Amino acid sequence: MEEIEIVYRKISDLTLLDDNPRKISKRDLERLVDSIRINGFWKHRPIALSEREGKLYVLAGHQRIKAAKKLKISEVPTILYHNLTEEQEADIVLRDNINNGEWDFEKLQLGDWSNKADFSFIGLDIPVEDKQPEDEEAADEEQEDNEKEEGSEDNPIADEKEDFYRSMLNDCLYESNNEFDIPNLLLEEQAGKLLLPFAPWGADSRLRKDVATYHFYVDDYRFEAIWKDPIKVLTSGVKALVEPNLSVYDTTPIAYGLQQIYKKRWISRYFQECGIKVYADLNVSIKFREYNKMGLPKGYNAFFTRGYAGRLEYLKGELEVAKEISGLQTPNLLVYGGGDEIRKFCIDNSLVYVQDFINDKSSKKDGKNKRK
Repeated sequence: MEEIEIVYRKISDLTLLDDNPRKISKRDLERLVDSIRINGFWKHRPIALSEREGKLYVLAGHQRIKAAKKLKISEVPTILYHNLTEEQEADIVLRDNINNGEWDFEKLQLGDWSNKADFSFIGLDIPVEDKQPEDEEAADEEQEDNEKEEGSEDNPIADEKEDFYRSMLNDCLYESNNEFDIPNLLLEEQAGKLLLPFAPWGADSRLRKDVATYHFYVDDYRFEAIWKDPIKVLTSGVKALVEPNLSVYDTTPIAYGLQQIYKKRWISRYFQECGIKVYADLNVSIKFREYNKMGLPKGYNAFFTRGYAGRLEYLKGELEVAKEISGLQTPNLLVYGGGDEIRKFCIDNSLVYVQDFINDKSSKKDGKNKRK
C-alpha cells in the first residue's frame, strides 16, 4: 500500500461511495460543521482517497465532506492511497469509523477532561449511574446542598453573581421606541473598542474563562439554547458581546422575522441589564433592514456585522445604517470576516476588520450566509 503527502483537492473532483456504511444525525452534523468552522480541518485526519478507473473515491471522510459543503468550502486536505486491494479499502472504510477500546468514564468525570473539552459538543454522552426511584429525590437534595456548601466556601462571589443574573431574568417588557414593542438597547451599556480575546460562542470557547468578547455568527440552534438559559453566557466571565444573530432571509415571513428580531434584542437588553456591553448586530437581509433598526436609540454607536466575499453592497448599506443611528460619519462598526475586498473597504472607511476563524483554505468562501 503506497501513499503520498497531504494535498488540498477540490471537493468537486472527489466521488463518494454509494455504499458508505456510516450515517450521521442532523445534530451531530451541526456539531461537525461548528468544529470545522472554528478549527478548520485537522491535518492529522485528511480525507482518505483511493484511485479507481481515473476517479478519486472517498474512503474515509464522507461526513467531513458533507460539513465542508454546508460551509461552502471548495478544497479539503486529502491523502491518496495507491494500489489498494478491495480488502485494504474496506479496512480503511470500516476502521476509520470504529472505536477501538472503551472510554474510562470515571477518569473522564474525575479527571481534568471536563475542563478541557465540551462533551456534549463532540457528541460524547457520559452515562449516569442508575438510582432507585425512591432514592432520586434524596440524592438530588443532597447534591443541591453540597453545591450550595461548595459554592459558599469556594466561590461565594460567583454564587452571588448567578443569583443576581437569575433575579434579573424576568418575563417583562422593556421600554420601546416602536409599535412592535421591540426593546430598546441602553446607550450607557453600548460596547466600545473590541476587547480581546474575541471568540465565537460554542464549541470549546464555552469552557474558557478568558474570553472578553463573544460573537454569535454560528448556527441558530446555539441561540435557541441561550434563549432558554442565558446564564451560561453571563457566568463565562465575558465583558462584551455581539448581539446574538438569528437567520432572517428575504424569503422569511415578516411576522416571523419580527419575532426573531424581538428575541435577539430582548436577550441583548437583558445582558445589558446584567452589566454586559453590547454591539448591535446589523447582519440581516435587506428585507428586514428597517425592522432591525427598531430598538436602537439615536446616538447608539456600537455595531457589528458579518462580511461576505463578493457582497460589498450589503456592507455599504449597513455602514449607512450605522451612520444614521450614531449620527457620525465614522461610526464604531466592526466587520467579521469577508476577505480582502471587505478588508480594503474597512481600511478605506476607518472600520475595524476582524479576521474570521476558518483556516486559510476554507476562508476562500464564507460559511453561513444569512442574507439569502
